[in-house]
Amino acid sequence: MIIDTLTAAAKNAFYPPVIRKALQAVIGQEPHSLPPGKYTIDGDNLFFTVVEGETRPLAEQRPEYHRQYLDIHIVLAGKEVIGAGNKGLEIIEDGPFNQAHDIGFCTQISSETLIHLHPFELAILFPGELHRPMGAIGAGAPLRKIIVKIDYALL
Repeated sequence: MIIDTLTAAAKNAFYPPVIRKALQAVIGQEPHSLPPGKYTIDGDNLFFTVVEGETRPLAEQRPEYHRQYLDIHIVLAGKEVIGAGNKGLEIIEDGPFNQAHDIGFCTQISSETLIHLHPFELAILFPGELHRPMGAIGAGAPLRKIIVKIDYALL
């Protein structure tokens, strides 16, 4: 996982070109003006979704993971806490993996780290890294964010 800001990450030469391309595409779309929905950059290989919702107490969020797509969570307005775990932690599945949506849920994240994101900060989560997005410490609050999906094969 990587934690950064949108503008710094979009220019960071140490990141794979496809990550920079995705973030530059988000910036180029003027994300504050975009309505909720899916935006395609390169078909099913690279796209992002603008999401509006409410955060919930972190304890109420189910840990999830992906196999095919890397996630980039970018906060536009509000604050988000993401519980995260390093790749390689044991995954105790909580139901079958959904191949069509590339998402599986698990019962817990051992050795969980909390990531606190503010507007225009981001977290990059690689396939196999457990995470609990849309979380809050205490009561929930409105959140507007972008979730970028990059097919791992592009890395």
